[in-house]
Amino acid sequence: MPHRKPVTVPGMDFDTLWHHPGEWFEAPNVYRQGWSGVSRIPLGPADGSRPLYAFLKRQHNFMRRTWRHPWHGVSTFYCKYHHLLRLLKLGVPVPAPLFFSEKKEGRNVNAILVTAELVGFTPLDQLAADIFKADVSITRQRKLAASVAEAVSKFHSTRLQHRALYPKHILVKETPCGNFDMVLIDLEKARIRLLPLLRTLQDLATLNRELMHLSRTTRLYFLKRYYGVHKLDTALKWIARLIQDRTRRKAKT
Repeated sequence: MPHRKPVTVPGMDFDTLWHHPGEWFEAPNVYRQGWSGVSRIPLGPADGSRPLYAFLKRQHNFMRRTWRHPWHGVSTFYCKYHHLLRLLKLGVPVPAPLFFSEKKEGRNVNAILVTAELVGFTPLDQLAADIFKADVSITRQRKLAASVAEAVSKFHSTRLQHRALYPKHILVKETPCGNFDMVLIDLEKARIRLLPLLRTLQDLATLNRELMHLSRTTRLYFLKRYYGVHKLDTALKWIARLIQDRTRRKAKT
């Protein structure tokens, strides 16, 4: 099974990580006969002054079925790890995986995934509340909207659908020059979708529903940057209506 060790923590292995005594950063999710939880762990100082941290994610029998493993399935971390490696190779902004490994004991599967902590990033839902105000310049607002749209578009170009594209799963950091860096997180539910319309419709409707407080102009600008066009043609206007219709239906459920 492929794995990577954090180079800043020599000698750390599966058993050491699995039995790490730290508290849970997030309460473990329980699903059927399995569970999955996250802890924040130190890796050591970056330059002798600022410490480095990572997120240690452990799961037990937290499985999903795939076409290659239709009966017993594979751990969701196995899928996420390989998604991260592929996305990084393609230039999609996602967290860097530092370590992955599994251990099977009979029918039980324990899996570990360690990813680097993202320093200075803020969830989009929090940043949007500050940026999209009347006293903030349109230029700054559009830079943020364009950065998010282009990151999501690049993600979808890999044929993956996020399936949980909430603003809290898009982390943003404003740079000193006024641009915005993006990182897409929480890819456990990501799936390959061969039809581009399905990827767009479902993910953007989720994002749109959570950002309905933004102006219609801002959301249309987002869609134009997502498609890389200056003006929506008839087909793209039809897609925009589909996204809006799905947004409304899901908002009522």
